[in-house]
Amino acid sequence: MALLDRFRAQSGHKNPDAAARLQFVQELPLDERELLTEVAREDSDPRVRRAAVAKLMDPVALAAVAKADADEQVRIQAVSMLRDIALEAFEGLGETDSLAAVAAIDDPKTLIGIARNASREATAHAALARVTDGHALGSIARHAEQESVRRAAFDRLHDPAELLSVALNSEFKDPTLAAVERTTARAELEQIAARAKNKSASKRARAIVREMDERLAAEEQEAREAAAASAAAAVATVVEADAAEAARTASAESDRHEERAREDADRAEADRLAREAREAAARPRVDLCERIERIQGEKALEELELATAEWEGMPALDDRGSHDELMRRFERAARACQKRHAEWKDVERRRARLRELADEAGRAAALDDLPAARKQFAAIRREWHDLGAGMISDPAVTERYAEAQTAFAARDAAAHEQDQKARREALVRAQQLVTRIEAVAARTDLTLKSGERALKDVRAALSTVPQLPSKKDYDEIVKRLKGAQTALMPKVQELRDVADWQRWANVGIQEQLCEKMEALKAVEDPEAIAKQVRDLQIQWRQAADVPRAQGEALWKRFKTAHDEAWTRCEAHFAAQAEARGGNLAKKVALCERAEALAESTNWIQTADEIKKLQAEWKTIGAVSRGQEKSIWERFRTACDRFFTRRHADLAERKTVWADNLAKKEALCAKADAIKDSVDWDAAALEMKRLQAEWKTIGPVKKSRSEALWQRFRGAADQFFARYAQRHDIALGERVAAREAICQELEALAAPVPAPSPEGVVPASAAQAGESPDPSSESAAPSPAPSPEGAASAAQASEAPADLMATVRTLRGRWQAEIAARGVDRDRALALDDRFAKAFAAVIGRWPSVFGGSDLDPDANRKKMETIVARIESLAKSISGPVSSGADAALSPTARMAAMLKEALAANTIGGKTDDDSRFRAAADDVRQAQAALSRIGPVPDQVRRALADRFQRATRRISDATQQKATGRS
Repeated sequence: MALLDRFRAQSGHKNPDAAARLQFVQELPLDERELLTEVAREDSDPRVRRAAVAKLMDPVALAAVAKADADEQVRIQAVSMLRDIALEAFEGLGETDSLAAVAAIDDPKTLIGIARNASREATAHAALARVTDGHALGSIARHAEQESVRRAAFDRLHDPAELLSVALNSEFKDPTLAAVERTTARAELEQIAARAKNKSASKRARAIVREMDERLAAEEQEAREAAAASAAAAVATVVEADAAEAARTASAESDRHEERAREDADRAEADRLAREAREAAARPRVDLCERIERIQGEKALEELELATAEWEGMPALDDRGSHDELMRRFERAARACQKRHAEWKDVERRRARLRELADEAGRAAALDDLPAARKQFAAIRREWHDLGAGMISDPAVTERYAEAQTAFAARDAAAHEQDQKARREALVRAQQLVTRIEAVAARTDLTLKSGERALKDVRAALSTVPQLPSKKDYDEIVKRLKGAQTALMPKVQELRDVADWQRWANVGIQEQLCEKMEALKAVEDPEAIAKQVRDLQIQWRQAADVPRAQGEALWKRFKTAHDEAWTRCEAHFAAQAEARGGNLAKKVALCERAEALAESTNWIQTADEIKKLQAEWKTIGAVSRGQEKSIWERFRTACDRFFTRRHADLAERKTVWADNLAKKEALCAKADAIKDSVDWDAAALEMKRLQAEWKTIGPVKKSRSEALWQRFRGAADQFFARYAQRHDIALGERVAAREAICQELEALAAPVPAPSPEGVVPASAAQAGESPDPSSESAAPSPAPSPEGAASAAQASEAPADLMATVRTLRGRWQAEIAARGVDRDRALALDDRFAKAFAAVIGRWPSVFGGSDLDPDANRKKMETIVARIESLAKSISGPVSSGADAALSPTARMAAMLKEALAANTIGGKTDDDSRFRAAADDVRQAQAALSRIGPVPDQVRRALADRFQRATRRISDATQQKATGRS
């Protein structure tokens, strides 16, 4: 077996080594679909399946993997491949494959991306047909590459907000004009005219608004003409009425004043008619002045020009004074209108500039050069404040500016924080270096090489100490470095002396190597000679450091023996040279084939062929000495020529990769932010949403892909690993909470240590239920302490002031923990027992504190016994005494007769009673007793269980009697 064959990795998709299978899949050509499908479906390692899916071009197989594979990342890779096939990102695929890929995709975001970006109309329409969300349809109508797809998505839109968004944000003419035509609200049309990205949409919206204004003006003019006609008719009526009244008055006058009165009346009538005529003649001019005084906005000058033409077309007034006064009013109104229009233009100019400043602020905030961004943002901020003074700006523009300002401020603060972080990291690195060097200096097995390297590192660090957070940190690092240098120098010098002695020892080693080299004269096998020669050369290099005087003579002796042995291997080497010459010819042929493929434009097929040439190159052995580099450079140059051209062809995709990189980094940041969360459900939903969004993002640069993926996957794995252990974590917390309560009670119950007479059992042992060993010599019987002595011992230490409240609180916390459950049975029983012992110890230590309270076990026992005794008495009165063996043998009829007899006796003695009321009262008493028992405080477990059993038996007797009574009635 050749030497290269020994190091060649095993290949084949059946190899037990997963790494070998992964390498095999990576080297497979894309046309091996059946084999790739088999690996993608059946391989046990997810990495191998993912690598196979990344090269699989079969939509049907990819769809099956995307739905059925157990590993989520494999499914993600399958969906990504389906998307790329649908978008025809690979050569050699047709419309059928694209449509099949679309049919296999279920993710809505992926379908939206295909509908927007697919280069083939059929594929885009197929993806659009599976999109139902209104917002998604609006996005496709705004941004789809195919006009027919945009139109089809727009035709399915019915939401006015989405129609307005299409008109404002789409850069394509066809959907924006259609959206404008379907918009009827004037406010939305004005918004489109001012903000639409497409100029045709803006122009059409302005035309529609202008038509609305013209219709409104025509309607107003018709209304004014109708009003003027009505006013003229009213004036004529009034004149006629006044004339008739004047005539009637004149006829009633006396004959003496008849003529004079008639003349006065005629003169007054003439004056009135003249005045009304003047007013009627001046009314159009007055109305025109009032209209000019009301003109506002963008079309003010156009309306003023029309009003001026209308003014000039009016006939001159007979009254010169009124004419001049109205002329002056018209001129004042015209000047005021021009001023208002100029002010409006200035406001619009300032608003437009503010919009530009908001956009410039956004671009400045996004600049990579932070100092330049600071300079630009300062100038923008000054101009913004100058223009915005005393003016109400557009809230949307103000919001955009505020967002840019906030983003820049955050970025500036982040840069400052980054500088501080860099200083802190430099301090950490310096501290790590000093710590490492100090550890090296303190080692007992220090070597000369490590010591000299440590000294070199100390000198380098002292010459280039980086910027640190404070001068104190700088001084401390320098001091520690100099201290380490001082400690190292004597040790290194000592090691150098030892090295000098080692050189003398190497003289003996070299003499032995010379003898071994001279002994090769007796060896016949050239391979063995060559191998031993190489081994001896390696050993000689290891012992090469010897004094110069002996070194020259020993080297000549060693070289003479080496040359003699090597001469005997030359024939063997000649055969090797012939084989190397054949290998050279094979590699030259591979170079020629690679050079012939270097200018190919069939990227995928040629890449596969070149990869085959590279694999074949690896199988060819070594070439003649001196030819390795040149022949390899020739082959690599041809391969590099092709792949360089291929990479240039992929350069246009870098923009997409950069966008995808930014999106994935943002997702990584979000995943890092929630990976340590304990809000399990919300965090799990958010992490799954991030994973789903990750699937919709395309590829990134290969050199960044794995690291980025490992970062995102690491955050997700960390969270879900914690998520899988959440119940154990919660269980541990609940157990810890109960143990903490027990520890607090045990701390309260712990007695103060005091000397006791020999042979007396300690109080702690008595409380714990322990007894001395009767077999021990010291376990002599002793009299039991009197109650007075026990009380005095318990009160040896004064009880804390808040003991009762503390114990109540601890008991309440314990009951709350028990109600919460969530602890396994064995551990819960052990903790319950521990709590009961600690609680009893506290009560026993200070009985006077708890005596008579709801925490006094003896008082609680008495209450419980009283209740149980009352219920037992009630059960006896209801059901009679417990049946003996003879009564138990009676038939039900006989037992019922006995009960009736007892009832008659009771009626005879105490009067007739209402049995139903008595049973209901008994049931009420049982319920009240159960409630009273639940409110009773702590009682020893054995006592409580015994009393509870008695209570249950009594209540069961009452229940049985009640049922028998109901049966007897039925």
